[in-house]
Amino acid sequence: MNKNLYQINLLGTSFSIQTDEETEKMDQIVSILREKTEMVESDLFVKDPLKNIILSSIIVIDEFLKEQQKHTVEGGLASEEVERLTLQIIERIDRSLE
Repeated sequence: MNKNLYQINLLGTSFSIQTDEETEKMDQIVSILREKTEMVESDLFVKDPLKNIILSSIIVIDEFLKEQQKHTVEGGLASEEVERLTLQIIERIDRSLE
């Protein structure tokens, strides 16, 4: 699979990552995160970028888990599968930041 170089500009920081994802998908992901960071800054008055990104990440993960609960039926996605997917996401983020 081709690696794409993707530029991220967020909270006064700019860096590039290599990703397997399409540019449009990355644009969507960063757009959602940017929306959350702007909301945290304006509504919660958090100016510190590190605190902002932590709170924004908590909000995004909370929304994800709530949505996941809506779509998981009894006997559905096992907690081991959720853990496996979470670890994959963390690993991809770590590789991208290297």
